[in-house]
Amino acid sequence: MSDLLYQAEAVVTDYWRGRLAEHCAGGRALPRVTHMAFGDGGHVGSAARPAPAGRSALFNERLRVPIASKTRPAPTEALLIAELVAADAPGMAFSEAGLVDADGGLVAYRTMAPKGVDVGEVYEVRIKPRF
Repeated sequence: MSDLLYQAEAVVTDYWRGRLAEHCAGGRALPRVTHMAFGDGGHVGSAARPAPAGRSALFNERLRVPIASKTRPAPTEALLIAELVAADAPGMAFSEAGLVDADGGLVAYRTMAPKGVDVGEVYEVRIKPRF
């Protein structure tokens, strides 16, 4: 069970939209979303960096963790949850997070104010892309 919780909506990337279009047109199957990536490059000074759909990677990825659970709370939403454990990110204040597929592509992306995870804590991070 997690000590802390962070939930945010995320921008679906152009990469994922392109993969979805390709799939709909009879192309390749969509890869599964397998990981959540965390970084510390989503904030500059007192402002969050924009999170445009054209991003293909986090500004400064520091850690990737497997997705712990996936649900579909509404017909046009997905909710993916990962746990960020302090021991895996000592001293890190994350300010960006993204969903990554099995091919390594960035599916959805979010920047936010920096959030630290103190020693002994587990931070449950929920990202909800809307389609």
